[in-house]
Amino acid sequence: MASRTEKHISTTALARLLGKESKELFILLTGGGWIVKVDNHWQLTEKGKFEGGIYVNHPKYGEYIAWPESVHQHPLFMLLPEAPLTATNLGNKLKLPARQMNLLLAERGWITKHIRGWLVTPMGKQLGGQQQESEQSGIPFVTWPESVLDHPGLLAAVAQLHGDVSDDLPTLDGRRVNHRAERMINNWLYVAGVVHAHNYPLQLGDESLESHFYIPEVRLCIDYWPGNAQASILATQLDKQALYKKYKVPFIELKDEDLPQLDDVLARALLRYGIAVY
Repeated sequence: MASRTEKHISTTALARLLGKESKELFILLTGGGWIVKVDNHWQLTEKGKFEGGIYVNHPKYGEYIAWPESVHQHPLFMLLPEAPLTATNLGNKLKLPARQMNLLLAERGWITKHIRGWLVTPMGKQLGGQQQESEQSGIPFVTWPESVLDHPGLLAAVAQLHGDVSDDLPTLDGRRVNHRAERMINNWLYVAGVVHAHNYPLQLGDESLESHFYIPEVRLCIDYWPGNAQASILATQLDKQALYKKYKVPFIELKDEDLPQLDDVLARALLRYGIAVY
């Protein structure tokens, strides 16, 4: 039990001290019986009070629960490595945006889309997925134990999305792509559920070209151009641009600087042509 003179910190500050997300900590404290939600407000249980929890009134933020700073050494928090992780937490650890993380989990068959949010599947439950609900909006989401970070299938798929695999391996949807950037683009489109073709021959009047990627739903072409392209590749790029413009074919060009933020770049670009990726 904490001394009366010990400094107390908020649950959010405690989470920072532990190097975790506050949502993870609230879930753990609830599961441990330290706090409970009543009428949309967090309240201390007798167990929480025993462990040093107090109520603090702040002139700006109102009443909140605070904990003695030394409580971070409590054995309960040793469970945090196995505490539930949101898609955002998983994405941070695997260097993927939360949206792409959820889409990948759905592609694996671990979650499925709801009207808004995500629902855990039977396969996801077997891997420790737990159904949760947003306190503010009621939108469903799924949390995961850290053990999923060692799942070989998930790690292999993440490596595919990063393009960090051997060129002789097929993409996530079984295609043969011998270029890291095109592999990343192909895998992003596949995981996002965007129907597409690769190296698509496009006939334009009496002329033709081959688009690196083609979205038939909106007749959209996507091409990737490396930053250190040779003169012949630059000439091909200019020829393609001229044909696209001549026949009014919508097109997107991706470059090396787009790859680190591919999820944001492609999602924004597709939205301009009427395709929304959630």
